[in-house]
Amino acid sequence: MLQAIRDRAQGIFAWVMLIAIGIPFALWGIQNYIDTGKERPAAVVGDREIFDRDVTRAYEQSLNNLVGIDDFDEKKLREQALERLIGEEVIVQSAEQRLLTVSDTEARSFIQMLPYFQTDGKFDKDKYKVMLSAQGMSPVQFAAQIRRALMSEQFQHGVVDSAFVTKEELETLMRLKNQEREIEYVGIPLPQISRAFTDAEVAAYYQSHLGEFGNPERVSVEYLALNFDDVAKNVQVSEADLTRLYEEKKATLGTPERRKISHILLAPTDSSEAAQKTAQEKAAGIRERILNGEDFAKIAREVSNDTVSGKSGGDLGFLNKDAQEEPFTKAAEGLNSGDISEPVKTSFGYHLIKLTELIPAKQKSFEEVKEELRKDAQRNSAETRFYEQGQKLAEQTFEHPGSLDSAAQALGLKVQQTGMFTREQGEGLGAEEPVRKAAFSEDVLGGHNSEPVELGNEKAVVLRIKEHQPASDKPMTEVTDVILAKLRDQESRAEAAKHAQDLLKTVREGKPLTEAVKSLGLLTSKTGLVRSDNEKLPPELLQAAFNAGRPFPGKTTVGEAAQVNGGMWVFSVTAVKDGLVVAADAKEQESVSQFMSRSVAQREFGSFVERLRELADVKINNKDG
Repeated sequence: MLQAIRDRAQGIFAWVMLIAIGIPFALWGIQNYIDTGKERPAAVVGDREIFDRDVTRAYEQSLNNLVGIDDFDEKKLREQALERLIGEEVIVQSAEQRLLTVSDTEARSFIQMLPYFQTDGKFDKDKYKVMLSAQGMSPVQFAAQIRRALMSEQFQHGVVDSAFVTKEELETLMRLKNQEREIEYVGIPLPQISRAFTDAEVAAYYQSHLGEFGNPERVSVEYLALNFDDVAKNVQVSEADLTRLYEEKKATLGTPERRKISHILLAPTDSSEAAQKTAQEKAAGIRERILNGEDFAKIAREVSNDTVSGKSGGDLGFLNKDAQEEPFTKAAEGLNSGDISEPVKTSFGYHLIKLTELIPAKQKSFEEVKEELRKDAQRNSAETRFYEQGQKLAEQTFEHPGSLDSAAQALGLKVQQTGMFTREQGEGLGAEEPVRKAAFSEDVLGGHNSEPVELGNEKAVVLRIKEHQPASDKPMTEVTDVILAKLRDQESRAEAAKHAQDLLKTVREGKPLTEAVKSLGLLTSKTGLVRSDNEKLPPELLQAAFNAGRPFPGKTTVGEAAQVNGGMWVFSVTAVKDGLVVAADAKEQESVSQFMSRSVAQREFGSFVERLRELADVKINNKDG
């Protein structure tokens, strides 16, 4: 069982789990059962409630997946978030009804495998408690959330693992996947449109496409910029400051003493007092042999019960205090170079320790680190001053919301200004998304100073509106040339589509495609047998040709496809050769089988959850009701 937990904690399931429970700590759901208060729930599933705060967290999690996408329906996204929470609760309750359980041991083992709670590859109990505490959760609450997630996984596996694909289905897909088709095709280019369009046609297009011809909303702003680099330039550090800093950091400036050690371990045969005494006496005897001139490394190879270090003459490398028990460390630190310790007892037995190399601690002088200290002192001082001035900037611009002048005078800053920019793009400061967002906020458009806008860790700006141009329609005279180009393109595409339809009609009446295209002054091309993943042919042509029906014997199947540039393809499928399913394709068959099984499993589980949702006692509260 524990190995299965380890596999899941390190594989795909771990990622699913981390997303589901929101590590690092977009945690939601568990609070439903511990902090409901008197808040009206957004939905009730059975006897359990889902609150607006849970929906908000799920909604924000969805927003993280839509970074860079501005065009989305916020209401619909919140509805989807609520439905997702309902679906998860339905799964958990169905799992509980089927008496699925997760033991404390399994939940604890899974938690200990999560990398977020580990230090140097091992579970760190202190880190675990601190990270949970930062989210206002106790270990008991978090373990409950983990048990819910693991139980849901059990339930899902019960459905998903039962999915299968028949041999006939696999062979059919393999034949289709590796199918080859012979295609004869011709490209119909966009014809040149030379006729003059009337003013009425231009006006009609303009009126029906007003949304395409607008001037976007634009603003320009005045701003004050507080830069860390500018603050740092004015920071001076005295010699006394450097001396004081040197004394404070002296212990860390240099390299500590290092001790290289070897040991011989004599482990007792059992825990009895007699066995302990025998091991101690044996260690003392060996020590005497070494002091009388026998080689430590040779004896270590012969008698040490630490077989790993024994192979290298007892060498343990440089002393690692954290890796050794306190009596061992204390004895090793008391040796001079070449000394052999008295027998030292630890939980492993009795050790003889030899100090084989001593590298003394080295302390760097003040002069050696002076410039390094100066940089540290300047940065520390600059960070403090930058923070103080940032606070002052926020206070001044808040207390005098109608102007930047007071803050500029108090901080010795210059009021600067930008060019015009839109909500989506700009130049200079307007290229920064946080600036654009602040500039188009209600407060700033209303004439007030913005709150400080942080640009990284070393720059902050406060801005106010200088000029605001609302969105407006461009006059028709300004966009006439654009409209004429669109009308010509529109008519050219229509002409190409008409030529394609006429050509298809002629071919369907029995005339070969090769002959039919001559009236248009065009020539056909023939591919020979090709697969649907051929990279030399246009993808839109291939897709249409492989979606076309299989031709009857002695016949062809014809069709059309739009070119990327607006022209048309007209094609004829003249031959079809199904892919072969042979033993040589075993690896590919296995890959396809796994793909089909996953697809079937996903569909079946989705349908199963939908059915559970229909049968569940779910009540969604109308926010307005």
